[in-house]
Amino acid sequence: MERVTISSKGQIAIPKPIRDALNLAEGTRLTVEVRGHEIILSKEPSWKRLHGAGVDRPDLMRLFAEHRKEEREREDSRP
Repeated sequence: MERVTISSKGQIAIPKPIRDALNLAEGTRLTVEVRGHEIILSKEPSWKRLHGAGVDRPDLMRLFAEHRKEEREREDSRP
């Protein structure tokens, strides 16, 4: 278990081993949830970034399939 400290601005740094294990890079979106006395950080599913991308686009399923393929390749290539 890793420990972090909250800065004066209310920020925390996610330790590098955790960022590497979850493939978190600059710009990665996380959701924050409170469960009782716990704070849950979750990597936002990649499909949420496509929200609204299909308006007036009949090729949406092809774009989605390409995006998922890229995500899988990126996840498979990490050490």
